Amino acid sequence: MLNKAKIYWYCQFGGWFVFILIELITYINETGFAIGLIINAMVNWIVCILLTHFYRLIIIKANWLVLPLKKLIPRGVFMIVLISVPLTLINIVLDFYTVPSDTENYNIQDAILSQIDFARLPIFFFNLSKYVFLWAIIYHFFLFWERLLKTETDKFELQAILKETQYNNLKTQLNPHFLFNSLNGIRTLVDIDPENAKEAITRLSSLLRGSLKMEKHKTVTLADELQTVNDYLAIEKIRFDERLKTVLEIAPETLKTNLPPMMIQTLVENGIKHGISNLKNGGTILIKSFTKHQNTVIQIINSGQFNPKHESSGLGIENTKERLRILFEDKASFSIKNQDEQNVLTEIILPL
Repeated sequence: MLNKAKIYWYCQFGGWFVFILIELITYINETGFAIGLIINAMVNWIVCILLTHFYRLIIIKANWLVLPLKKLIPRGVFMIVLISVPLTLINIVLDFYTVPSDTENYNIQDAILSQIDFARLPIFFFNLSKYVFLWAIIYHFFLFWERLLKTETDKFELQAILKETQYNNLKTQLNPHFLFNSLNGIRTLVDIDPENAKEAITRLSSLLRGSLKMEKHKTVTLADELQTVNDYLAIEKIRFDERLKTVLEIAPETLKTNLPPMMIQTLVENGIKHGISNLKNGGTILIKSFTKHQNTVIQIINSGQFNPKHESSGLGIENTKERLRILFEDKASFSIKNQDEQNVLTEIILPL
């Protein structure tokens, strides 16, 4: 990859070379070939490069690049004039000594000398200054374009950093919340069922080990997430016994779908905590996945009723919404509602 300095010099040498070459061909067509024209072209090439580079050094040294247009334009015009004056004088002298004369029909030297006349000098100056002006326009355009690209790049980098920070903050909320709820559930078993409490602690240890591995990734496959869910449900079954029934209907083609780690586990936990645990006879958790319109649909149906006034601000729901928004933007969706008078439907739609 070329750095900015090399790109600048390639454009500087190449751009002025093309311009001088066109001027040289024009002179040769009008006056015929002569060594003097080659010298004229070489000198002009070097002078144009040096004078416009001087322009660049001035605007960088004076920090004009950060100025608004209303301040930059008059400064730019002044520099164009400042460069065009010596360029005009140099070309008058060069043309006098290097452009061939046609003594029979046309005397170029006499014509050039007549241009030194005060009345025609502005025309000669304008013809040269317009090329310097064109160079300045192109140069400032590329500076503006470069700054625009940098601004856009910085914007996207800042958004990426912000999203990463938000996502990590959301992940750090999950483990303490999940651990607190699990330990709180196991605590109830310690006195009434010590053996099952030990089994639950073993399951919890395995579950935490798996969740720590998943913390290193932004997403996991549905297959890995279901393993976590199974470990969690095993713990809850020990606590609820026959009051908790689980059913999984998973389409094989959805198992490789990527989703945020611990997302389904959190929603299952939410369904048990706010739904099944409040029912005297317990209830059922049904987890389904299938494909629809090039998307993976994940449904969690739990016994109970959803009360938006009480539960819409819960950690599990809000956390899920935010994580989906950060990772997938508008390509994923989340909804929760009462499916009927006995069940709550939580649905997540993810891109395949």
